[in-house]
Amino acid sequence: TRTSQIGLPKNWPPNWNSGEIPYVFNFHSIGVKRLISLVKQGHNYIENRSCLKFKEYDPRIAVKQPNNFTFLQYNYSGVLESCCLLYFSKPYGRRMVLITPTCAMPAEVAHATLHGMGLLHKHREPFTDTEVKEVFFFKKCDRNKEEFYNRKT
Repeated sequence: TRTSQIGLPKNWPPNWNSGEIPYVFNFHSIGVKRLISLVKQGHNYIENRSCLKFKEYDPRIAVKQPNNFTFLQYNYSGVLESCCLLYFSKPYGRRMVLITPTCAMPAEVAHATLHGMGLLHKHREPFTDTEVKEVFFFKKCDRNKEEFYNRKT
């Protein structure tokens, strides 16, 4: 199976159990201002519909954390066309999330972020609603957020 017993992805790192997801930007990417704007919109999309919060770290600090500290690293590429890509290969440490020109909508950036967080789906199929809800609401939070999520906006 693709999920753990409590419904989170098998590769869900322990430092995310508070619901706070650390992230950094690759400031050496092209289009850094666009990258920051798109990612913040994607994070808002997720935060408005879930119990999750995203916390930005200085990249120089994040890489100096213990080996089991896991964070998302956002990169921008003007070359690739799909943003539905899974780029990390190890359970801990840096997980790269690639944002491309086709990731212009908050929901698309949120989708790429969920891949970085370990959610998977079959080719050309969306994430299952059950898997998304298990990540979005794995801990208790404001009931209004779940109601907002259920409206499918």
